[in-house]
Amino acid sequence: MKVNTKTWLKLALILVSGLCLYLFLRNDAFLYQQPIGKVVAVKQATPEKTTDVYNNSDETTRQTLTLEILNGKYRGQSFKVNNTYSSSGGLDQKYHLGQQIFVNIHEHRGQKDVVISHYKRDVYLIMLSWLVVVLLYLTMQFQGIRSLLSVILNFVLFLLIVQIDVFLNLTNFFWLFAIAALLFTALSLALVIGLNKQFSVTFLAIFLGTSSALVIGCLVLYFTKSKGVHYEALDFATQSPKQLFLAATVIGLLGAVMDAATDIVSTLFEMKHSQPELTKQQLFKSGQVIGRSVMGPLINVLLLIFFAETFAMSVLYFKTGNSIAYTFEWTMALGVVQALISGIGIVLTVPLASFLSAQFLGGKQNVGN
Repeated sequence: MKVNTKTWLKLALILVSGLCLYLFLRNDAFLYQQPIGKVVAVKQATPEKTTDVYNNSDETTRQTLTLEILNGKYRGQSFKVNNTYSSSGGLDQKYHLGQQIFVNIHEHRGQKDVVISHYKRDVYLIMLSWLVVVLLYLTMQFQGIRSLLSVILNFVLFLLIVQIDVFLNLTNFFWLFAIAALLFTALSLALVIGLNKQFSVTFLAIFLGTSSALVIGCLVLYFTKSKGVHYEALDFATQSPKQLFLAATVIGLLGAVMDAATDIVSTLFEMKHSQPELTKQQLFKSGQVIGRSVMGPLINVLLLIFFAETFAMSVLYFKTGNSIAYTFEWTMALGVVQALISGIGIVLTVPLASFLSAQFLGGKQNVGN
């Protein structure tokens, strides 16, 4: 009965916290310096159909929005703003009653000109973040919170590394991101696993798997002279495109290898803990079996991520009359190379993680973590 009461109390606190957070975010305009307008009335014009030179059809609609300013010196004042949106929604957006919008207000000779800047999304972003934290806590307790903390710290570290690269404007900046990848790995494993033998085995397996796959990938690109691989296809590349590609490859490769290595090592450690009599050979074979079971899903995840990254640009290329070969070469080739290198990393990590775990855990004296 006590457990049930505690459970209901936790759920009630979670729901109350979510409701309070939502209400605060809906009324947090006072925190922003840029004017925020709330849509209090919407008038729609008749839609107009448009067709481009490639016979792509679209429909545009003009809106007249009445906005009530929620903050700043114009608070309480109402303005009418025109907005044109398309059905495709590529570069514009339809606004609805009750939505909040960032605007820019310019005064000239007593006349106020209001221009829409962008949609206020903090409610959705923060509520989704709150939901992630709640789900992690409910399913994994404090272990989930630690995992989330590792993600946040790695994100902050990544931003710091990028700022260092931009500030120093390095010529050979690949090594900066390679070192960052090691820091990502160590930080994530330390927070989730702890500083113990399992941490050492997992870190070593990830390091060897990532390094081996990257070396193989670079050798293949070198001997084939990167034929068909257009590094310049990277969007808005302001530094060496090839090094940017390799830096992105290392980070993606690290994620794939880390997933495979942690699955294998953690499972073998649990097996050894519950069955101390297991030998090195048995542990190695078990690791291979585990690796084969996770290899397929992980590679499919890589392909799905690749499809998601290239889908929008590929559709744009096809819609503007480009051939399949040209579209693949300029929108998909880099992603395919990264996915292949990550796949090689997964394949190499299976025997590496199995072997290292078996060596560290072999013998009855190595039962502990």
